Amino acid sequence: MEKSVATLSYSFAQLEAFTAVAEHGSLSQAAVKLKKDRTTLRDLIDFLEDGLGYALFLREGRTLRLTPEGEQLQRQAHLLMRQVRAFEAFAREVPASAAQGISLVYDPFTPRAFLQALIADMAKRNIRLSLTCASRDEAESLLAAGRADLGICQARNRSVGNEMEWRALGAIDMDFYASATLFTDITSPLSLLDLSLVPQVIMHAASDEPVARRLQISGHTIFTNELEMLRGLLVQGCGWGFLPTHFHAAEWENVKRLRTEVGSQGISQTMVTIWKPGSDKRAIIADALALLPDLWKHSAL
Repeated sequence: MEKSVATLSYSFAQLEAFTAVAEHGSLSQAAVKLKKDRTTLRDLIDFLEDGLGYALFLREGRTLRLTPEGEQLQRQAHLLMRQVRAFEAFAREVPASAAQGISLVYDPFTPRAFLQALIADMAKRNIRLSLTCASRDEAESLLAAGRADLGICQARNRSVGNEMEWRALGAIDMDFYASATLFTDITSPLSLLDLSLVPQVIMHAASDEPVARRLQISGHTIFTNELEMLRGLLVQGCGWGFLPTHFHAAEWENVKRLRTEVGSQGISQTMVTIWKPGSDKRAIIADALALLPDLWKHSAL
């Protein structure tokens, strides 16, 4: 049968008293440092010794000298006190630091230059910015669950309901791109039928239906929501893409802009900012909402 071990019970005040007395070798001097009554410190030390079952100090008149056990315990107590102090300092900063962080979920088509400008501005303001790339459906779920504070997504041309608010941010121009190895046997300009017969690389999951309906032309799709993977798929000729012009896909190796019967003039997608009202970060969200239009305007798209 296992022998039960008694749990040691002690308080922060007892450790504080022990380390202060050990440092100064005197109850009086430790009391001055801690701004406590000398009798209070003595009682704290006595209670700690009772709990431990051994003496921590040898009393020599008004001087207190550590016992061998006390010397060993002092090193550990000193380390523990440093951790406690660090915890106290961190705990005091929690209310302010919690308010100085914001989480953004953004559509795969959001201009990277705009996001980099936002990162730079938040850094100057000493605001922690977390970023997640996701579809519109995923963004709304994260916002509704309080796991994101702001979303930047393509407009759906429908109400966002009572749970969300939205504001137009800007528009991105779109065009058709593919590897030079695709459509070599088809006369330009390409028709929508020509495009529908070749795999299309898309950056929005099929579950994000309102967006997918506007962007998907081909009956065969390849999905990725990461820009470098999109680039690789197009460069390797795995499919064509209907993409934002700010991706500069025509500058990728062996990738060119496609001429189509529909052209590209006036083809654009509206981007909006969405958020859930009533957040405890209302002030910082309002500041960000005021900032975003200028960043969008001055970022190179």
